[in-house]
Order: sequence, then C-alpha cells, then structure tokens
Amino acid sequence: MLKTLFNNKIKIVSFVVASTLLIPSNIGINFFGINLEDLPSIIVFIYLILMKVKSKIFNKTDTLFIVFLISFSVYVSIFSDKIDFFNQTNLRFIFYFTFSYLLIDFCKRESLIIVNIFEGLSIVMIINFLIIVFQLQLPGTIDGWVSSNNGSLNPFTSGRLGGIQGGGPNVIGIFCAVYALVCINKIINGNNSIRITDFKISDLLMLFISLLNLFFTYSRGSYLAFGIGFLILFLYSDIFSRKQKILLLTIGSMLSVFTVFIFSGIFLKQSNRTFLRSLAIENVEFFKGSGGGNYIKDVYKEYLITIDPQLLLEKYNFQYSEEDYLLMSNKDEVLVDAPAEGYLKLNFDYKDGFLPRSIVSFYYSLDGSEWFMIGDEHTNGTIIDLQINDSYFEVGGWGDGQSPGESYLDGFVESVNISSNGNLYNYEITETNRDSEYFVFLPKSSDLYDNRNDGKLIFSEKGLKLKRPRSYWVALPNYTNLSGSDFEVTVKLSLNNIPRGNETIFSQSSILRTSKRINNQSWKWSIVDGRMYFFWIEDVDFGYANFLGGQSLRSGKIIANDGKFDTKITNFSLSQYDEITTAHNGFLTMSVEYGLVVVIFILLIIIYSIFNNLNQKESLYLSLFAALFTQNLTNDLIYSPDVSLYFWLIPAYFLLNLRGNQSV
Repeated sequence: MLKTLFNNKIKIVSFVVASTLLIPSNIGINFFGINLEDLPSIIVFIYLILMKVKSKIFNKTDTLFIVFLISFSVYVSIFSDKIDFFNQTNLRFIFYFTFSYLLIDFCKRESLIIVNIFEGLSIVMIINFLIIVFQLQLPGTIDGWVSSNNGSLNPFTSGRLGGIQGGGPNVIGIFCAVYALVCINKIINGNNSIRITDFKISDLLMLFISLLNLFFTYSRGSYLAFGIGFLILFLYSDIFSRKQKILLLTIGSMLSVFTVFIFSGIFLKQSNRTFLRSLAIENVEFFKGSGGGNYIKDVYKEYLITIDPQLLLEKYNFQYSEEDYLLMSNKDEVLVDAPAEGYLKLNFDYKDGFLPRSIVSFYYSLDGSEWFMIGDEHTNGTIIDLQINDSYFEVGGWGDGQSPGESYLDGFVESVNISSNGNLYNYEITETNRDSEYFVFLPKSSDLYDNRNDGKLIFSEKGLKLKRPRSYWVALPNYTNLSGSDFEVTVKLSLNNIPRGNETIFSQSSILRTSKRINNQSWKWSIVDGRMYFFWIEDVDFGYANFLGGQSLRSGKIIANDGKFDTKITNFSLSQYDEITTAHNGFLTMSVEYGLVVVIFILLIIIYSIFNNLNQKESLYLSLFAALFTQNLTNDLIYSPDVSLYFWLIPAYFLLNLRGNQSV
C-alpha cells in the first residue's frame, strides 16, 4: 500500500517535470534567467530536498557527490576568462546535476520504479500529436508546427514538428525517441511472445503516437538516436533467439539502407555540423575555458563582430571590447570595391559515389592549377536532374532577354573550360576566335554583333570586356549534354569589383534554338553579394526556385585581395541566428566553456558507471542513455534545460547503482 502510494508520487513528479515541455520558453518572470517553464522543475527540486532532509539518511555516496559539486563549481568559476561564481550557465549545470541525483536517490531510497519518471512524457506525446493533426503554429520560429510556407496542407510536405518547449525539432525529437523506447520496453518485458493480442492497447497506441511524432520532426539526429536505443533493447531482449536476431538485424540493415535511398532528401541533405565543429575545436583548451555561456561569443567572434554592437547586445546580450574590434577589424567592404582576377570553378557531382545525391562545390585559383574551395560542399540530399538544353552557353549575363535587372559581370572574360564525360571543351575568348570558338550576339537574339553598326568590342590581353545584355551577350557553342553527368566549368575572369548584386557567371539558360529541339532554361551559376549560388529549374512554371549555396556560414565569400581572388570570413546576418545556436556537440560546447579536462573527467565517470551496469536488467536505461548521448553528439542537449533534466538521470542512476543496491 505504502509503495503504491510512493509510486503514485513519482508518477505525479514525472508529470510535473514533463509539464516543462508544454510551456513555451522565455515567458513569465525572467528572474535571474528563470522563467515560467522553469517553475515545475524548481518545485520538484524543493520537494526532493525536503524529502532528503526528512529521511535523515546521509551516506558516503552523498559525500562524494557534494565533493564533486563543490569541485566543479570552483573549477568552472576560476579557470575561465573571467572569474564568475554566479554565472547562470554554471548554476544551471549545478542544478541539473543536483536535481538528477536527488530524484534517483529518492526513488532508490523508497524502492520506487525509476522508469515511471518517464511516464509523464505520455501527455507531451499526445499534445504534440494534436499539433501535427491540426498543424498548430506557435509564435516562436521553431515552435509548434513549423510551416515550410509552401501552402500545402499535406503534413508530409507542409512542415515539421517543433514542439512547444522552444528547442525545436531536435529537442522534441529526442523526447519522442525516448518515450517510444519506454513503450517498446514495456511491450518486450511485459510479454514472452510477440503476438499482438498479448500487448496492451494503450502501450501500442502510445508507441504509434510517439513514432509518428518522431517521424514528423524530420530530425536525423533523433532518428539515429532512436535506432541505436532500439538496437540495444533488441539485443538484450529474450523474445528472439540468436539466429532470429541475426536475421532481423540483416533485414533491418537492408531496410535502413533502402530508407536512406528513398528519403535521401531527409538523411543526406547538407549539414553545417562539420564546419561548425571545426570552428569549436579551434577554441578548445585543456584546462581553461571561455566561461559558461560564452560559447557563441568566442567561437563565432569573427562573424558576430561584424554586427552593429547595439544589435549584438539586443540579440545576444553581450558585447565585444574595443580591443576585440581593433584586432578583428573587418576590411571586406574596402576589398569588395577593389579589382580582382583569377579563376573561378563550379564542380557538379551528379551522384556522390553510391549515394543518391548531387553535390555542388565552388573553387577559386590564382594560377589555374592550385584550387581553393569557397566555403564547403552543398547538397539538398537528392539527385539533381538538370533540364536538357542544347542551346548556347552564356557567359556573364543572360543574353536572350532573361536577365533580371540587366545584371552582368563588370570586367573581362579570358577563357572558359567545360569538362564532362571525359571530354574537355576549351573556349578562348580572344578577338581572333570570335565567331568561331564563341559568338557575340545582339540582345534577345542570335543576330551577330556588328562592330561597324553596333559599336566596337573592347579586347585586351585579359579577354573580352563584358557589357550589359542590352548591348550584347557572349554565347558558347554547346557540344555536350550535361544533364545526368558530372561536369566542371572553369572561367578565367578579371573583374573591376566583386559583384554586390545578383550577377550570373555562367549559365545554360538560353532558349534560342540551335536545332529542332525546343529548349527550356536549365541552370545558372551566379554570384550574389560575393557568395556563390547554383540555381536550377525542376518545374518550368516555377522557374529558378531551387538553389544551393547562400548565406550559410559554410558557404564562404569571394573577395579581392591585392588584385587577386581570395575568400574570407565576412559580415554576418542576423538571419543566421538559428544556424549558430543549433547543431553543436554538447560535450564539445562544454569543452570550449570549461576546458577539456572537465569533460574528460565527467565522461570517465559515466563510462565507468555504465560498464558496471552492462546487463539485461539495465537494458532500458542503457538504451535511453545511448539515445540521449548519441543525439548530444550532434546537438547540445545538455545545454537544453528540458533535456538536461532527463539526460543526467541515467548517469545518476548508474552511479547510485554502484553501491550494490538492487535495481528497481
């Protein structure tokens, strides 16, 4: 009777804690960083402290935990760029650690069923299921149903689930994965068979809802986390024999590969994680950290320092010193207006090895031999089938009436090389090669430009001077079909300035007939404010609606440096806010803020406690922690207030299990 009463208490506690996931973030009191969504966990925290004091039980493990807590508090406050004992991020970590320890200690002290802590997530699953059904959009940019703004009512294409808690699809995704694992564990351990009639309808229903929610987050990290957690549960289960497990693992692996190929746009699309991770690693020191909450300030200093100081203070609530501005002064505005010359190259990889995706990348060179990538590779995760077009290639602008704003490259073009299917097509844009290797046409036509009637063309050792398409356009004969093939386009240019607007470098956009074929526009390689773009047409009615490249930090920007092409970190846009606040490795973030030694110490404790709990009885907790840990490698979950309350529960459980107590 008493145990039932206590278990009901822990279920109530689980629902109170879970209610933090149903309260939008950053609303309410805002007292020392505390808002309305923090109150449920604070109430539970106070309750746990009172229960601990009331129990009058204090043992060696409690002493060790207090020593760890004090050591952590002192170290992270002193070994940072600025001594700060009341740092909000530090205090939150101390709260997470203490909350998890007290909750597990309470459950074990009263012999309670610890898995009931996760039961409160059921209401979170139901509420988020309703968000999907009714496509409820909340005020935040990543809250509720995050619309894709395509006007579709089809949930498979109209958006994704972002949850209510303010952390977006990745945060609600891991909760869906965790609760689905809890449901699967109840189904597996509640029956010795796999007959559908032996399962509770409620468990099956909640499993279905959780997996459906998980799917609509479109969070690849959450998918992977669930897969790894499920694999651990499956391997430890008694329902299947060893041979059956091998067979099912084989079938599951084949289905996983098949799923990746079918939904390549979800699983293979480009990610900023590798690039952002490299920036973070450069800021990691062994002993000393930047201080709690200073990750963004330090790692992205070269970007954020380009923002107006007042905007920076309003958006991120910090400022850089005058010394920082002096050291990191950005000169790209001067460099943009300067002349530059060299080679630019577009590389189109139709199929990335065996993976069903196309990759576009951009390069520059000073001599045509040594190439430097501008930013990183770009892919939308799918194969890009370009429209077949056998009309002229166009250099420096859309010459047959398609040019937006009559934009063009201001400078000279000397040569163009196209490489495809083992063939190399070289076009030298010289005066002697005119009307043989290339053509100069009047606007909107294939009528040859006449020097006597239309004005003299300007040539130099740097090639032909480009002019607005209303004067003439440069056309290259098309000897190959680039659709469905790998290809490279290299252009040697001498520009008077780096383009500020949307200007075309090279395109296959001409619709003029050179054969019996009726052509549609296909693709273009453009430069927009110094950043490279690849636009292409899938549906003629929608035009150039598809593109790769853009404003991402990983895109890079071409600049002028001493008269030559170069690339450099330049101005940062506030529209990139979500990019630099997501996709972090949680422990890497912690290493930047607190030093590598702290993270190594915490990980060693976790690893030691896990290896002392590797048994079938702990399979659920191993599964849950594996899922949480996996997603923390791609998203800083330990910095999310909601996830941290659950993340540190499992290490606390394993540590308290080292006493030799029976698992419950």
